Amino acid sequence: MAAVQLQRVLLAACVLALTGCRADRSTPPGYQGIVEHDDRHLGFRVGGQLREIRYDRGDVIDEGALIAVLDDTAELPILLAREADLAQIRANAALVYAGPREEEVRSTMAELAGARASLREARANLDRHLNLPEQAATAQSRVAELEAAYAQSKAQFRMLQERLKQLRKGARPEELAAADAAVLAAEAAVDAEKEKLALYSLHASERVTVLDVPVRVGEVVAAGATVATVADTKHPYVDVFVPQQSLHGLEVGVAAQVRVDSERDAFEGQIEHVAPTTEFTPRFLFSPQERPNLVVRVRVRISDPDERLPAGVPAFATFAIEDE
Repeated sequence: MAAVQLQRVLLAACVLALTGCRADRSTPPGYQGIVEHDDRHLGFRVGGQLREIRYDRGDVIDEGALIAVLDDTAELPILLAREADLAQIRANAALVYAGPREEEVRSTMAELAGARASLREARANLDRHLNLPEQAATAQSRVAELEAAYAQSKAQFRMLQERLKQLRKGARPEELAAADAAVLAAEAAVDAEKEKLALYSLHASERVTVLDVPVRVGEVVAAGATVATVADTKHPYVDVFVPQQSLHGLEVGVAAQVRVDSERDAFEGQIEHVAPTTEFTPRFLFSPQERPNLVVRVRVRISDPDERLPAGVPAFATFAIEDE
């Protein structure tokens, strides 16, 4: 960018030098500078192979338009896998929230009824052997077996009672919270992958004109490398150099008129910045008004809705300063 500006400055210097003998007659009034654009170098935040570029030098890009795309073939399967995981986790969470199916409740009730019958039978067998006369009493080992069978049936019955109670109550708050957390984590993974894929597309943040496209489709570009150089050609600027003794009244916002040789009418503008320090007069300024050694750089932002001002042409700015 510095080399381009230097070339423009040298070109303007040559033009002014050739016409220096007629400066008193043809040089417009005002402070001299060179028309420039705010060049922007657009690139991707990730590296990769350039798959598509939609604009070429001189094209106008609207705000939000897609400029270029990197090959994202290796990233798409990762996104698809994350989306599949999310679908599965959401389904599991839905099951937790839905609670047990009616069939599960009826099946558990049937098991509970069978356990109740087994418990009654085990109790009856145990009571019958315990109530036998002494002479007909069964061996102690048999009684122990019956007591164990009764205890097992009782435990099975209580377990099924608790299961039925749990089914009717539904999921615990901790289970619901765990299901929600799993869904949020899966959604975050999908969003992160989508954000990563979005880095493979380059969009315009504002309306700009393409100045240069240094790459071609199929090339591998590094992260941050320039894919397109653009500028807002509707709002160029000119840095003029005002002698330090003539700075009175010049401040940000002051209206200005800018003239160039190729246009009959002046362009409207206003002061955008006044440098805080002085500098020496640039060598490419030849008019007598610009010759004092110490000057201040004043940037004038120009309104050029028809985009008639090319970069690099000499310009002359005058300011509308109210007399005190």
